[in-house]
Amino acid sequence: MRICDNCGAEVAPGDGFCGTCGAFLAWDATHTAPAPATMTARDAPASDGATPAATATGTPAGTGGTAAAETPARTPTEPTEPAAKPAAGTGDVEHEEHRAQERDLLRAAALVLPVRPADETNPTPPPDRAAVSPPPAADRPPVAGQPGAVLPGRPVAPTPEVRDFAGDRAGGADHVVCPACGTTNRGGSSFCRGCGRPLIATARPAVVVPWWRRLRWPRRRPGRGRLRRLLAVLVALVLVAGAVWAVARFAGPVVDAVRDRTAKPEAVLPSTVTASSEASGHPARSTVDGLNNRYWAPAADWPATGQYVELTFDPPIRLMDLIVHTGASPQQDAFVRQGRPAELTMTLWTRDGTSSTTVLRLTDRPGPQSFHHVTGGVARLRLTVDASYGAQRGRQVALAEIEVFRRP
Repeated sequence: MRICDNCGAEVAPGDGFCGTCGAFLAWDATHTAPAPATMTARDAPASDGATPAATATGTPAGTGGTAAAETPARTPTEPTEPAAKPAAGTGDVEHEEHRAQERDLLRAAALVLPVRPADETNPTPPPDRAAVSPPPAADRPPVAGQPGAVLPGRPVAPTPEVRDFAGDRAGGADHVVCPACGTTNRGGSSFCRGCGRPLIATARPAVVVPWWRRLRWPRRRPGRGRLRRLLAVLVALVLVAGAVWAVARFAGPVVDAVRDRTAKPEAVLPSTVTASSEASGHPARSTVDGLNNRYWAPAADWPATGQYVELTFDPPIRLMDLIVHTGASPQQDAFVRQGRPAELTMTLWTRDGTSSTTVLRLTDRPGPQSFHHVTGGVARLRLTVDASYGAQRGRQVALAEIEVFRRP
């Protein structure tokens, strides 16, 4: 069994968290055995008074490997080349320096190469310096036990090993199952050994309902559900009936208003034209003949108040615009020779028998004068003279042309 580092409680192998305190348990680290130590040449005993050379396996120690790669090997017992006889004076000093350098080279070689005992009976001739030079590093055979060249890298932590164990069996009387991960825990555990969450549910504070929610809907009582459903059905029926009435009442006017604004009015001729009286040569039909140099004039020359001309439409039309031409001619000199209407009363009768009255005030000038008046289902249109310009005895009140426009 393992021991928790936080509380000292016993934990089973493979647990991620302590079941007593909930502390995280570190995974078991993988220990690697240390590599066997090698004996260097400095630690080996010297033989026959010679300097220690190298390890038993021939591996260089310390910085001696560098010296071995750069310096040719030579044993202390090998004979050296005879030195030339030094000259007098400064030659002795140079000869001593040369001998000191050779001794240093021999001492360095003895540190990295094994010392072979000298054979007194068969001495070996001194090797050539070029022959004993070490081979290149790429051509050297690998030494046993010596690792090869590798690239530097980052240390990688060992992957945790998940071990399955049969320490706890599900189904015990005191076992507790974690509601978060489903791991079975021993009885009395406060935290899950698999995920570390607490196993004892903490008491939650009571939810406080706002006062406005408590006042909005009272608590339901038996027998009130049916009444509410009935009231809901009645309210829905009332809303549907109101919508149908609104469509029937306002849909037509709304559609007509949209069409009146988007449609282009077109001219229409009346089916019949009548008048209260007609002067000789100036019939009522002259108001719709398309010529503004011919006019209608009442039989009474003065005054003309109360005289009218009436247009009948079959079928009824939706009146949009009305254009009136006054005077006997569009020419100014002929225009002022006769009287002109100053005020007309327009009376409209629809197909259902209702009537409406509108007063049209005219200016005393030749040419068309437009009036926009929208009325649907017009069957008759009457224009009655109420006032006149230039009215006097011997002059007639002239109404040259009436143009009616309807919605197509």
